[in-house]
Amino acid sequence: MKRLLVVANDFPYPPTHGAAVDMWNRILILREMGFQVDLLATVREAPVNDAVDAVRERVGTLWTTPRRAGLRSLLSVQPFQVRSRSGLREVEIAQPYDAVLLEAEYVAPFLDNPAAKGAKLILRVHNEQVGYFRDLADGAASWLKKLYYLSESLKFRPFTRKIAQRCDLLWFISDSEREDHVRRFPQDARKSFFLPTHVNPSDLHPFSGAGKKALFIGSLTISHNTDSVEWYIANVHPRLNDVPDYAFQIAGRTAGGSVAGLRNLVQRTAGAALEENPETLDGLYREAAVFVNPVIRGAGVKIKVVQAIQAGVPVVSTSMGIEGTGFLDRVHVLVGDSPSSFADCVRRVLTEPGLAESLVGNAQAFVRERYDMKSNMQKALSGLLREG
Repeated sequence: MKRLLVVANDFPYPPTHGAAVDMWNRILILREMGFQVDLLATVREAPVNDAVDAVRERVGTLWTTPRRAGLRSLLSVQPFQVRSRSGLREVEIAQPYDAVLLEAEYVAPFLDNPAAKGAKLILRVHNEQVGYFRDLADGAASWLKKLYYLSESLKFRPFTRKIAQRCDLLWFISDSEREDHVRRFPQDARKSFFLPTHVNPSDLHPFSGAGKKALFIGSLTISHNTDSVEWYIANVHPRLNDVPDYAFQIAGRTAGGSVAGLRNLVQRTAGAALEENPETLDGLYREAAVFVNPVIRGAGVKIKVVQAIQAGVPVVSTSMGIEGTGFLDRVHVLVGDSPSSFADCVRRVLTEPGLAESLVGNAQAFVRERYDMKSNMQKALSGLLREG
């Protein structure tokens, strides 16, 4: 049995947000493929015992190490997100591994851990970090945050390339980002794979048409998401108040951060509601008639769109909100990039059940074909890990 270590930039359980769902599914599928999977995760705060117990049932050995958020991390020539995880170098791991899966460049300090020596190295590319932090800087409200995000963007430019060169495989969550990477670095073509987030065909829920709400789910600590929600409330929401039973539901994790501004905005907005840190998402999807992704900036694939389609909910998005997914306007989703066009798309889904059902059916057929992580990983790993 091949032994594989997953080095995670955050604790992947419970899988209640996009990145955690992606990481957790990968762990489960690697086990199905016959790997002995161990997990090393960096954490901002210690996970609760129930989450630890659930993970220990699925992995061989579990380690967690705290992130360091001191001034030295901010002043380092390395990105803060990397420097704050420098404790990965010091974790004592005795057993050797056939492969190490790095969940994002953030965990690159593990490459200096003796346990990384001799193992095949796989990098999961969740975002194109230079563009991701540049977009965050564009939307930052304070000059301190803007300066921090710009600094991270500049630091990641040389750093990301160095890490990619050291790795044997690059698994991109976004096909458009994979294509862009290969255009810039054609020597990486053979080790670069599109590995979208997983959708299990047995977990695809049929379109029900029972819901009445427009739904947004996303991490509420990320400014991309909060800015999107605020844009929707200001520009789209008022255009739909004449639709019978229409309401706007927002939900997402706060990770201990403050969302007072968003909370106050929702309280002042008729027909809008906010659920912070939902324990499960099933009920939210059941009550939704449409999932909205009004993202106006931000790099990387929007996993939330894939999750909504898996739940049987039709999607209305901006063009940016489906970048890298492969979904097509008027085939799998509806796309609107202005307030009026976005509202028109939402109205159509709310009032045309035949259209809504068709979008869900087409989108689910597409993810059945392209979003099978097990099949994609088997292809990507073919030839890398040979029986010795």
